[in-house]
Amino acid sequence: MSKALTWIRKSKGSDDDIGLKDQRDKVKTLAGKLADTRDDLDLGVHTGFSSMTRDDDSGLIDQNERVTDTVERLRGGEYDYLVAWDDRRVCRDEFFSVIEYAANQGGCEIVYFADVDDDDLTFDLKRRIERDTKEDEIRKAKRAIKVKKERGDDLGRPRFGYEYNSSKTEQVPDNDDFERALRVIELRDEGATYSTINNETGVSEGTIANILDRREQYLAEANTASQ
Repeated sequence: MSKALTWIRKSKGSDDDIGLKDQRDKVKTLAGKLADTRDDLDLGVHTGFSSMTRDDDSGLIDQNERVTDTVERLRGGEYDYLVAWDDRRVCRDEFFSVIEYAANQGGCEIVYFADVDDDDLTFDLKRRIERDTKEDEIRKAKRAIKVKKERGDDLGRPRFGYEYNSSKTEQVPDNDDFERALRVIELRDEGATYSTINNETGVSEGTIANILDRREQYLAEANTASQ
């Protein structure tokens, strides 16, 4: 009985225009045509770079235990096919050669939904260009954050009940959720339990705790808005 492994991954950057839904639908369909059974390595949104080209190894693809376990299973001959959208969805740097070698050792054929240029020079140049593009994106993002900090802009994910203003410089109340936050405070002041508040407002207990920690801020904002 033949067995396929689907390898699904989307890059964190905006340059990756192949969505996860397309990959999940089409790559899995292709795997179903090739083999009797199938395993899925669905990494979701995950970097394709490894410690072979990055100094900071946190979150890199070769530090993911699911990936390293899969490479060993490829090497051990568990799969007949490795199916991916294209080679870049598997990996974006030289760690690809490790995966490819493991597949070869285990007698696993790599099959792509999209056409792939097998020329080694094209492969190398393509990845160097991609790597430079990614690094430039990172540098630009860091500069933007630095400028925002220097301006005193509000950074980070908006608090519950808030959203960023149009210029993305500060958080302002988001009417519906802000009213829910005020209702959370009101219910708690009346002695309601977290479970009761959750049932009435739909706000999770973790978020309830965060709202109550910032109780004075919410009330001050509400008072300012009413004046």
